[in-house]
Amino acid sequence: MPGCVSNVRKPRRYENPVRPEYRTYLAVASIIILIDQLSKVYINTSYILGETRLVLGDFFRFTFALNAGGAFGLNFGNYWFYLITSSLAIVLIIIYFLKTPDTHKYAKICLAAVIGGAIGNMIDRIFYRKVIDFIDVNIFDIIIPPFTVLSYEFPGFELYRWYLFNIADAAITLGLIGFIIYLVFQEKFEIAMPTETDNIVGDTQNNS
Repeated sequence: MPGCVSNVRKPRRYENPVRPEYRTYLAVASIIILIDQLSKVYINTSYILGETRLVLGDFFRFTFALNAGGAFGLNFGNYWFYLITSSLAIVLIIIYFLKTPDTHKYAKICLAAVIGGAIGNMIDRIFYRKVIDFIDVNIFDIIIPPFTVLSYEFPGFELYRWYLFNIADAAITLGLIGFIIYLVFQEKFEIAMPTETDNIVGDTQNNS
């Protein structure tokens, strides 16, 4: 009717809650988690525990194993120890990620890879109480004979195949290596981004 004000509200435009500069990092972490979990579902449903299948001969194969401890076969505690320490590590890395300046893009990508890998293994611990490992790679033989230093007797060490790992482990390792490289060559990896002050100055110069 004439003179009446319509009460129909226009639909609100959807706004992505993720900051635009964080979408790349979120994508990196999400893709790692997705690939890691899909690969573990495949192994868990297609292999019998302990089964080995050749992929590239004896050099690269899949071996289904459940790891209740940490990386490299280390075991420092029980289920709750690794669940709590893993959770704290993820929280601390995320805090460090958020405090890292946006100009340090390379560092943030590396940290996003570490976060994605850590969450991937955390999912395993929550649902299986252990981590699914399956990537089995042959390496050159590492043999360290026993020796004694002062009063300490080293029993020796032999390694003929690398420790079993998964996609999440690979992402964590590569992310940490990349982050260490960044720390060593930090100035070369920093990408200059215009600050708000730079944009104001630029607009002032363009308008003058």
